[in-house]
Amino acid sequence: MSESTKNLVQRFLDSYNRGAWDELDGLVGPDYVHHNNGSAYNLAQYKRGAAWFRAGMPDFHVVVEDLVAEADRVAVRFVAHGTHLGSLYGETPTSKAVMAYGIMIVRFQDGRIAEDWEALDEHDLMRQIGAVSQED
Repeated sequence: MSESTKNLVQRFLDSYNRGAWDELDGLVGPDYVHHNNGSAYNLAQYKRGAAWFRAGMPDFHVVVEDLVAEADRVAVRFVAHGTHLGSLYGETPTSKAVMAYGIMIVRFQDGRIAEDWEALDEHDLMRQIGAVSQED
């Protein structure tokens, strides 16, 4: 199962990187849940959030650093980069290159992604784009 689940995670991230939101429908289960910093989102909410984020950084791209599979889960360590071209939190776009580091745990059921938990250093990202002060 580990190679097929790793492959599915790679396909999910590839679809995200291309902004191909409709492709996610075939990769996740009907009750998919995306967990992020204490919040939970269904697939439609995830797609809206992803599109909003990519509007601010249209070239945002996730690169997998590590992929580890065990039983029905895959752990992903990633680094992402993009250019801050649109406001995300009311800040003025900087046109600066931005890097974000994160980890995601993905759970599978019936050959599809059932849910995932993402931890991304959003405060550092907000600091890089000027949405919070450098001292915060």
